[in-house]
Amino acid sequence: MFDSLRARLLAWYTIMLAMVIAASGATMCYLAWRGRLVEIDARLLARAEALAGALQPVAAGTFDLTLPETPPAEGAPVPYHAIWAVDGQIIDRSDPDMAVPVSGAPGARSRDGQREVTIRAASGPTVLAGQSLTAARTEIWSLALTLSALGLAALVLSFVGGSWLIDRALAPIDRISATARTMVEGDFGARIPVERVETELTQLARALNEAFDRLHGSLERQRRFTADASHELRTPLATLSTEVQWALARDRHPDDYRRALKACRRAAGRMQAIVERLLALARAEAGADDGRRSPLALDDLVRRVAEDLGPLADARGIAVDVDAAPLSVMAVPDRLLDAATNVVANAIAYNVEGGRVHIALAQRGGHAELAVRDTGIGIARADLPRIFDPFFQADPAGNRGAGLGLAVTRAIVESHGGEIRCESQPGVGTTMTIRLPLSGDGATRRSA
Repeated sequence: MFDSLRARLLAWYTIMLAMVIAASGATMCYLAWRGRLVEIDARLLARAEALAGALQPVAAGTFDLTLPETPPAEGAPVPYHAIWAVDGQIIDRSDPDMAVPVSGAPGARSRDGQREVTIRAASGPTVLAGQSLTAARTEIWSLALTLSALGLAALVLSFVGGSWLIDRALAPIDRISATARTMVEGDFGARIPVERVETELTQLARALNEAFDRLHGSLERQRRFTADASHELRTPLATLSTEVQWALARDRHPDDYRRALKACRRAAGRMQAIVERLLALARAEAGADDGRRSPLALDDLVRRVAEDLGPLADARGIAVDVDAAPLSVMAVPDRLLDAATNVVANAIAYNVEGGRVHIALAQRGGHAELAVRDTGIGIARADLPRIFDPFFQADPAGNRGAGLGLAVTRAIVESHGGEIRCESQPGVGTTMTIRLPLSGDGATRRSA
């Protein structure tokens, strides 16, 4: 039963409320009892003082006593009294058969269910006035029973109301749990209705919805990634299988075998390139190279990329110019080299004949910003959100390879704490911008 949070909350609420009601009732009974004793003591003191005033010495050691006429209030217990001389001899008592021990000192006391007040008269005798506490105790017990009944009724009502309040308070958590169960059952589009969640849980609901969105997106990317990887590997595998079957079908001329082996080598090379890109993507997303980071002169790396790709640009008559400020970042050099090479190689490969590629490296705040602008064919607006997805190809002709280059680039850049964005206009050109955090001395480094 108490495995439920609702049951535990209700149990603790009921226990705490019962303790408060019990403590309040006990306090009220105690205060009522003390007040009743004060009232009785005042009445007994008045009677004792009246008795002391009625004592008249008549001879040595003897007194004359005229009892005052003070009838008890209606329903009040009948008081009693006793008077002792200085030597302890009894002078008078209201009931000759009642044994009342002399009190050692003036004051009030409770004895055997009686309340007694003792004073010393001016003439020397000790005067005691008392009464039974049975009626007072009956009143207090009646009060205690009344308070217990009222407390029990209040506890039952509070239990019912508390159960309703706890159900209402936990309703958003129930909705969150229901949404989570729905997702476990396969409905990854389920979301928590934030408008039906109390303010205190709104942030939690939004955070969970964001987590569900990321999880859904991750699962969709994983499914698409698996399907695309299978599709990309299917063609070279089919080529290998076909060529091997063709070669083994019967004896052939050595030139035919050589041609078949070359086709198999090309297919194997394509698969190897895809696998290597996939491994690079996995390493970058997992941050496997974080421990190999060191200060890197980003301007030197940019110039090296332009120099390495110079022959490819020259073959198409494309001019490549570099404007790089001396900036340093903490990076894994070969990984960042791959990222920069992918971006510049795309700018050259999808440029127009005789076009231009401008590479600019500058500082923007605490970041190094590398912008690669080309005058190429551009990318359609509808394709821009997906160009960094694995295996996505914006070129309808399918001439952009396996579509892993920009995905690997983004993973490398993000693993270095940076970001990459793309701006493009079909028929005008594309600008790829990479932002990376500068190292401590990145803004003050000078070229050798």
